[in-house]
Amino acid sequence: MKAAVLYGKEDIRIEERAKPSPGENQLVVKIGYAGICGTDIEFYKDGHPFWDGPIVLGHENAGIVESVGGGVTGFAPGDRVLLGPPARCEEDCPSCRRGETNICVYGLPRTAGIGGPDGGFAEYMLVEDVAHRMIIPVPENVDMKEAVLFDVICVALHGIRKSRFKVGDDAVVSGAGPIALSAVRFLKAGGANRIIVLGTNPGKEPLLRQYGADYFINAKTCGDIGAQVRGILGSPVGADVVFECAGNADSLYNCVYECVRPGGQVVVIGSIHEPMAGFVPGQFSVHEPEMAFTFVYTADEVKMYLDMLASGKIDFPGMVTDIIPLGECVEKGLARQDGKLRLKVLIDPSL
Repeated sequence: MKAAVLYGKEDIRIEERAKPSPGENQLVVKIGYAGICGTDIEFYKDGHPFWDGPIVLGHENAGIVESVGGGVTGFAPGDRVLLGPPARCEEDCPSCRRGETNICVYGLPRTAGIGGPDGGFAEYMLVEDVAHRMIIPVPENVDMKEAVLFDVICVALHGIRKSRFKVGDDAVVSGAGPIALSAVRFLKAGGANRIIVLGTNPGKEPLLRQYGADYFINAKTCGDIGAQVRGILGSPVGADVVFECAGNADSLYNCVYECVRPGGQVVVIGSIHEPMAGFVPGQFSVHEPEMAFTFVYTADEVKMYLDMLASGKIDFPGMVTDIIPLGECVEKGLARQDGKLRLKVLIDPSL
């Protein structure tokens, strides 16, 4: 089989490998689609931050069970499944005992395609330790191209479910990528009053409005974001709840200093890995905003997403902008710089 293997910074090689065979408590999945995540792009551009050996990337995977090993129950060849991070740890840590499996201390290092086990940038994927892995059946009436979007969409779903958002609230979403779009979709479905999006690419505004955004502010060119938010709301204060989805320091600064009302809430969904220069808590703590940080999702939330898709309660049109062959994952995915508007790029190893 073919696999895209990361060896180091800007070094991914398409290799021919033996098709895996499942051992005890393992199964093999024929990959239908693997999503390219921002994490994959960072690993390609900068090198893996904590894994020294070669690794097959890809932690957003959907496919068909090819074969199962001894001791595996509940799955059979032909099953349509999603492959996510660990569902719970074998150590039964306090987080997993509380059902907060998304913040298990062992979860990230054991996520296939991120922390060691090979991921889904390949024709076939060996799933180890089935008993502790997030393997979610996909309903027959759900398109696999929509199912594989579970990773970004459920990140947004989890963030909103952890927030204080309620029907009738005014909301700001900072960011205009797939996670932000998903947040807008869920906020609209959940009865938000007015949804304001801060973005830097006006070309995304039509799709944002299609998803439910009422207003778009260009954070790159707007001279006074706070004044514009307050003007839209017709209020001397900001929004009830603000969701940071862009994953950068400037975005979080805008959320806290410009967008949230006194006593409101800022929910940090994006992953920010830069220092917060100029971030002075004493300048905004007098207004008692609440800050909440959220991380990925649980298996139950993935099932919620699939149930909503299956029942037609929600959809995400236009989210998938490209489907590319495995052999072109670098030039048409990880390193693509042609300036065209793109959201989710999927790899189809069968192409």
